[in-house]
Amino acid sequence: MTVTDTYIDTIEKLQAQGIEALKQAQAAQTAAVSSFRELVTNATSKLPGAESLRNIPTVVAQVSELNSAFAVKLIEQQNEYVNQLVNVLKSVQTATPAAEGAAEKV
Repeated sequence: MTVTDTYIDTIEKLQAQGIEALKQAQAAQTAAVSSFRELVTNATSKLPGAESLRNIPTVVAQVSELNSAFAVKLIEQQNEYVNQLVNVLKSVQTATPAAEGAAEKV
């Protein structure tokens, strides 16, 4: 296994661990929000004006859609940035042998 393979393997493992940690945190938050929702529903079911609280799921859904669209745009931008960096690095690799050859002629 080369150093590059080891590096890539390590990054891949760290990413998997990060995703798993995120999933666990999200599950805990979902459980907490669910409990809070039940508490609010029970506490406000007999209060006047509680109708306005029924809009909360719609607002949450809209915010979720906005966040998803933002995440997609962020990933696309990061991908474009990485591709630009890779192209710059590729051009450095192909330019290096030519520069060495020119130096030897001097």
